Amino acid sequence: MKFKSFALTFLTLCVASVAAGTKAAQAASLSVVADQLNNPRNFDWDSQGNIYLTESGSGGDGNGGVNCIPSPSAQYIPLCSGKTGSVVKIAPDGTKTPVLPNLTSVALVPSGEQGAGAADFKFDSKGNAYLLMGLAGDPNNRDTVLQAPDLGKLYKVDLNTGSLTPLADFAAYEAANNPDGTDLINNPYGFTIKGDKAYVVDGGSNVIYRVGLDGTGIEQVAVFPQQSIPTNQLEFPTLPEGTVDPTGGAAPPPGFAIAENGLPVSQQSIPTGITVAPDGSLTVSEYTYFPYPEGKARIYSVNPDDLSIQTIADGFTQLTGVTYDAEGNLYALQHINQSEWKAIQQGGVITGDISGSIIKIGKDGSRETIISGDGLEAASGLYFGPDGALYTSNRARLAPGERGGQLVKIALNSAGAAKVPEPGSVIALLATAALGAKAMKRKRQQELLDKVETI
Repeated sequence: MKFKSFALTFLTLCVASVAAGTKAAQAASLSVVADQLNNPRNFDWDSQGNIYLTESGSGGDGNGGVNCIPSPSAQYIPLCSGKTGSVVKIAPDGTKTPVLPNLTSVALVPSGEQGAGAADFKFDSKGNAYLLMGLAGDPNNRDTVLQAPDLGKLYKVDLNTGSLTPLADFAAYEAANNPDGTDLINNPYGFTIKGDKAYVVDGGSNVIYRVGLDGTGIEQVAVFPQQSIPTNQLEFPTLPEGTVDPTGGAAPPPGFAIAENGLPVSQQSIPTGITVAPDGSLTVSEYTYFPYPEGKARIYSVNPDDLSIQTIADGFTQLTGVTYDAEGNLYALQHINQSEWKAIQQGGVITGDISGSIIKIGKDGSRETIISGDGLEAASGLYFGPDGALYTSNRARLAPGERGGQLVKIALNSAGAAKVPEPGSVIALLATAALGAKAMKRKRQQELLDKVETI
């Protein structure tokens, strides 16, 4: 799930497990809806209650170095393409049916970790389906080296025929414009639909795109703000004894600084999850850059008309999803509760605790840990289902196996954890949650009626 950083040399490290902080009383219970998923990511429901879930896939086997590029975030471990991604339909009884099989995927070899490909799937209010494909690499290598021209795009999907109609090419836009002015990396990660527009967050390019679903393509782009933290205030892994220059003499890409230990560090935002807030604005979560400082991830409010960006909350760690309940409370998903390098080595070797958590941020600014650990691990994407429970893709960066990907349901309990005050560093009081419960419920009911009438 590393969205963007620089080449690191940590394969020889043996990182000890680090405690993820004080664990709050559980306010929810977790159950598995589907398992043995292949790098599962974002999803949506149709009007019959079926879940359409994207599997980014485990890439290819390398085929002797063909169709492979050096990973931009995992010390040049090969990132190879293959037809291992898919969209799968999960019925209410848990039955899995492939809907769009054999989609292009790129992932680390040989672990299949950190797959990029099918990243998100959404229905609009008329029942039309859309698929977002990620990339996680230099867009200039997409068509040539990877031979995967379908990556880095948004498509309209014909579920009857399986045909894909491209609506926007984000990889080509990044290659031609590089809007944040740093290294050329493209990785569309999630999107939401508001009216006839799609809003796509890109954790490689560090931007949000507005796309016309009527075929007008990319209409506007905005860059998320960088976060400048002095390198001497960041915590890094211990490098192998005798390491003098961990970059091998390579010059850092644009926008990167060199820490005292020689490691390159960026200040990039890395946006991940996105949802429409009760007042019609957009809410976006942030992962943060290497070394993924704990307590530094932010939540943004984005104006859908001009894409102006405002930070509305901070103090989180590696967020990968945001959503609202019917009363207008915000929920944020922490992928892992500690800096990921403390838990997973480059190449997918789990060496520590990969537990994540879900935090509820009330309209009054209070915070409540709904669940921390207890089976929630390296999750991505957070949504309320028709049944009122939360759903997320668990172990979202892992291929099938002993700890393979899952779709999990988090049932909220009536007795929750004790609320704690919002940190003083929070810039605003979640004005995006201004609407009351009745207005939010009417909106959701109308959306469901629209889907039923048009499907």
